[in-house]
Amino acid sequence: MISKILNQKYKILSISALILLGVLIYSNTFYNPFYFDDVFYVNDNFAIRNIGNLKAIWSSFPSRFITFFTFALNYNFNALDVFGYHLFNLIIHLLSAILVFWLTTLILSTPAMQRNKILFVSRPVALFTSLIFLSHPLQTESVTYIWQRCTLLAAFFYLLALCLYFKSRLLQINSESAAKVKIFYILSLFSAVISMFSKENSVTLPLMIILCEFYFLKTSKHIKWKCVIPFLVLLPIIPAVLFFAKPETFGDVQRLLYAPTASGWHYFITQFRVIITYLRLVFIPINQNLDYDYPVMKSMFQPQVFLSFIALSLILFAAFKLYKKYKLTSFAILWFFIALLPESSIIPLKDIIFEHRLYLPIAGFSIFLVSSLYYLFQLKKIGLFFIALSVITSAYSFMAYQRNKVWKDEIALWTDTVIKSPNKARPYNNRGAAYLKQGNINQAIADFDKAIQINPDYAEAYRDRGVAYYSKDSFDEAIANFVKAIQISSNYADAYSNRGVVYVKQGKFDQAIADFNKAIQIKPDCTDAYSNRGVAYASKGNLNEAIADFSRVIQINPSSIDAYINRAVACINKGNINQAISDFSKVIQIDHDYAYAYYNRAVAYFYNKDYDKSWSDIYRAEKLGYKVGPDFLEELKKYSNSPNEIK
Repeated sequence: MISKILNQKYKILSISALILLGVLIYSNTFYNPFYFDDVFYVNDNFAIRNIGNLKAIWSSFPSRFITFFTFALNYNFNALDVFGYHLFNLIIHLLSAILVFWLTTLILSTPAMQRNKILFVSRPVALFTSLIFLSHPLQTESVTYIWQRCTLLAAFFYLLALCLYFKSRLLQINSESAAKVKIFYILSLFSAVISMFSKENSVTLPLMIILCEFYFLKTSKHIKWKCVIPFLVLLPIIPAVLFFAKPETFGDVQRLLYAPTASGWHYFITQFRVIITYLRLVFIPINQNLDYDYPVMKSMFQPQVFLSFIALSLILFAAFKLYKKYKLTSFAILWFFIALLPESSIIPLKDIIFEHRLYLPIAGFSIFLVSSLYYLFQLKKIGLFFIALSVITSAYSFMAYQRNKVWKDEIALWTDTVIKSPNKARPYNNRGAAYLKQGNINQAIADFDKAIQINPDYAEAYRDRGVAYYSKDSFDEAIANFVKAIQISSNYADAYSNRGVVYVKQGKFDQAIADFNKAIQIKPDCTDAYSNRGVAYASKGNLNEAIADFSRVIQINPSSIDAYINRAVACINKGNINQAISDFSKVIQIDHDYAYAYYNRAVAYFYNKDYDKSWSDIYRAEKLGYKVGPDFLEELKKYSNSPNEIK
């Protein structure tokens, strides 16, 4: 009884230590802005704006429905306030670290580990394994980069499925209640499915369960296939969803199917070298980089490829040789490689290397590091074992905290990336986009120039440089850049839409409308194109068409203030005052302090001869800082005296 109480207290203290350390490491990230893919998948993703519209969330990215549903939860509670998104990511990371603690404890309690001397220090082994996982600097990209919540969620439910599976099998082995065995097993299957709908790389979970059975859970010469087969049945789920729903990521699979086989082969052999880089990073996490400049290898017999292949073969050989005497270390090595399989195999993904792909493999690395150090020092030097792990954890924590400082703003992040990948176009282009947001147009253009110099066929850089020139009222240069972007990528909706904006500015409304039509044809939910086409139609006096376009924007994004304002103005010009008042009221409902909406609603009320309400809105607009013109005030006074008190 006393032992059980002490064990519970140790677990509580361990979990408390994990939470405290995790909060300290990531305490400087809560107000970091949206970066990179965050803008597309979160900030500009209208599908997450309505948590009740599950169909829209599903359509946004079917194979990552769970991830997008959590983004919808965030938006429901705190709109685009980044604090809530970062807090959610950190909570998932903390919970994953706790699961690593639980998983390590479960592994050490299996029959296969009962005679292993490591059991004498099973508690600190489980704690330090979870601390290494929690504090490793490479985890920062997954936690601090909001979009990589997909990686966090997939790993969390992956680890949870394994923990529940271990619990179920251990209860079964110990002849516990059949009902308990079934409950934990069903929960494990359920967690596996959720993991697979968080990110596609969780497809390796059935393989990991087979590995766990082989190493720790089999009680005879053969593993219990009856328990494994239901997980194998889950394997086709994600490929089927990708094939039938064809989300954006399906392009990675299509490249393998329709491009020459060599593209997949080149990606595959390049991964030998990439995995060696990963191994270097997990042991010595220095010079971290958001966007590595990594060349694609062309031949298996290039020295970097061949030597990497030999090194990896020796590591795998060592894992099998270690199986009998150092089972935990052997298992950890294979965990690392299995967890990497989906993104470091024959399927050619868009990017060769990313640090966030190591999030789940680091769980295996953590087990490897702690078990290896234990076997190195043994019980005779257990003090050195604790000192070494304490130093490593402290060093990793400090490095992770420092790495998070780089994520404080876009300029800092992309400048760090440019320094480390000076010959890669994308970091320059992304830093240019960050400068453009700040209004530093000349510096932005300099970065876009550099990106284009490195990669003359970089359509996005031409598009962004066109936007920069438009900001300087250099319309001819802007159009030239949009034309170049379209020449490189004929289906570039944003380039057509942006060129249309320039044409509107120049008064070339028919050319603008033609470009907006093309953008909408390519991208049917392109709200910018609908909105700007509406402006072009309104400028031509085609109010019905303008109102239809603004209505379409509102249908796609019910929170679009600009669309409501534009539609209201068009309705006033058309004489539909009641609809205009309704639209201005909707704007005020979205933003209670939008002075311009109060003023315009006051004008609409005036046209409707509702003078008391007009005065009420005038007072509210002026209180919010809007300077109402004296002409309108004089006109309003002709029909109604200013009331002494507005209720």
